[in-house]
Amino acid sequence: MAGVIFFFFFLSFLSFIGVFHYFKLFQRSASYPPKRVIKQKLVVLAVAGFLSLLIGIILLSVK
Repeated sequence: MAGVIFFFFFLSFLSFIGVFHYFKLFQRSASYPPKRVIKQKLVVLAVAGFLSLLIGIILLSVK
């Protein structure tokens, strides 16, 4: 069970690193890919990170 909990926390950590990376790309004036694509990736990673963090916390409290 500890491995599953670690997996969800690690997945949320990686997702939040991705959010930080895409947020930095979003703030640049000229970037490729287009800003709408960066915004879509940013939102998907943020939601995935939040959900995996939430699942990890729930599993940690049930344990």
